[in-house]
Amino acid sequence: MYGKRLIITVILILILAFSNYTVSASIRNNLEQPIVTAFNNTNANLIEISIKAQGTINEEFMSQKDIKKLGQDLKNKFNIIGELENNNNIKQLNSTEKLYSIDYIESKNNKKAIVSGLDKNNRFVTINVLTYNDKYSNLNRTELIVNITSENVNNYKKIESNVQKIFEEYNTIPNITSKAIGTFEGNIKSEEKFNIISHITKKIDARIVEEYKNPDILSISAYSPNIDNHIYTGKNKMNLNIAMRHNYTEDKTYIFIATPIIDGGY
Repeated sequence: MYGKRLIITVILILILAFSNYTVSASIRNNLEQPIVTAFNNTNANLIEISIKAQGTINEEFMSQKDIKKLGQDLKNKFNIIGELENNNNIKQLNSTEKLYSIDYIESKNNKKAIVSGLDKNNRFVTINVLTYNDKYSNLNRTELIVNITSENVNNYKKIESNVQKIFEEYNTIPNITSKAIGTFEGNIKSEEKFNIISHITKKIDARIVEEYKNPDILSISAYSPNIDNHIYTGKNKMNLNIAMRHNYTEDKTYIFIATPIIDGGY
């Protein structure tokens, strides 16, 4: 009799353990694109989704020639298309030709190449390559910062994967932040804002750790164990930042969803 009870107990434990594993795996599979999952649970109108990636690509202070070549190479890797902007074609306001720009800024101890334009999928791309030398610490370094903005939330995974592959070519794992911006019509009241945010956090298994609110703005910091990486707010881990605010001029309520934190104002 005791043996049967033991067997039944073990089976129940295994069933519960497998059930918990299945739920966890299901959540994680859905959170391969946490920004997409979060935004798709808002019913907001998408304005844009953006990815920012940053990393050190070498420990050298590059020459002007080399940084210019690197800027051109990255322009091609990120599939920026069109004609190089100049004083002639920039004035052709009726032209349908896509334009891109390459700017170089140089001082004694640092150089920067900035490339911006539309890629072949009509996403706006900005590439910043900064190389610098600190004579006091004898530190030489070249940083790459890439911002990609899309109006299609379903492009997120493909964009992120492509960005990571390009950074990997320079033996670098980038720090990536993501942000989605959308709008609702009218002025959503504080209680409803909180209900929308609570619904999002529930869908991606996140726990609210910090909250800020006034009559027009509600902002929360949250943590989900199913989202890779995190930062700290005080002593609490966070990897999700959601804010909502009303714009009186447009009479729309904006929503910002970011991992791990909203980069810039809202």
